[in-house]
Amino acid sequence: MNKMRYLRIAVALAVLVAVFVCTFAHVPIGTLCALCPVGFAELTVASGSVPWGLLPGVLVVLAVVFLLGRVFCSWVCPTSLLKNIFGGRTPRGLTGRTGTCPGCSKNADSSKPDVILSEGPSSDPYVISTEVTEAPTPTSSRPEAHSAAVERSRGGRPTASRTSNNLAAQAIVLTVLLVVSFIVHFPVFCLFCPIGLTFGTLFAVSRLFVTWQPGWELILFPAMLFAELFLLRRWCSAICPLGFFFGLMAKARARFKFLPGIRVNKGTCLHNSGCDVCATVCPEDLTAPTADGHAMEDCTLCLDCREHCPAKAINLSSEK
Repeated sequence: MNKMRYLRIAVALAVLVAVFVCTFAHVPIGTLCALCPVGFAELTVASGSVPWGLLPGVLVVLAVVFLLGRVFCSWVCPTSLLKNIFGGRTPRGLTGRTGTCPGCSKNADSSKPDVILSEGPSSDPYVISTEVTEAPTPTSSRPEAHSAAVERSRGGRPTASRTSNNLAAQAIVLTVLLVVSFIVHFPVFCLFCPIGLTFGTLFAVSRLFVTWQPGWELILFPAMLFAELFLLRRWCSAICPLGFFFGLMAKARARFKFLPGIRVNKGTCLHNSGCDVCATVCPEDLTAPTADGHAMEDCTLCLDCREHCPAKAINLSSEK
């Protein structure tokens, strides 16, 4: 069961429905685009004046990201909503990556088959398989396990290196967008922003059924969304300029240990016994027990690791 993923989908859908309904009810709440720091910066350089009316909403979004982390990315952004439903970068689809590791538990019944994470022939390199295995041995006595532990200590899984968010690449993209916006006097990112494309698609579909006037955007907007989310696989980590602002907030909040974040109880964690469930279900490929502070800046507080941890060793709390 993926309760947290279904909850995230429900929250993101609720936001889209609320904006959609308020628009047709002529309630002036705007869209998520009105809260975008990138759009605010582009409008400023394109028009040569500061859109002060948008500043409070932008500051609220940045304040939320500072206090709670990159929650916008996993709980609100239509990009994650579409990936959770249709696939794309892990987790894939509605069921996504799940896993249990009772064989790693101290209280596991050794007479029963262990459910382990293993590589299989499916398109997802991690599938759940059941086979009889020997009781786990200490990591130090297994050279291959030691090698895996070394790799995990770097913040990734033993079979794949983690793709971290590239703040420098996002800064370059943002700089180019601001320069072009200044030259053409138009916020160019709004033309291909996934959030804007999502709302544009919804409004295009509504016009089709309300006025029966289909437009070219019915094909163009979904095609652009598909290309950005499923062909440009590093869109979120290396291209999205909004991620630059969120990355800065993540670096700032990392200095304040009292802010809530993912905490691991090392006394009950089964990572040293071979468990990698948290890394398998994490959309950012983070291994919670070994990820350092720099890696945890990419955490979006999706809470999949907390839900699926077989030892219940992961919690959302402040560091004491």
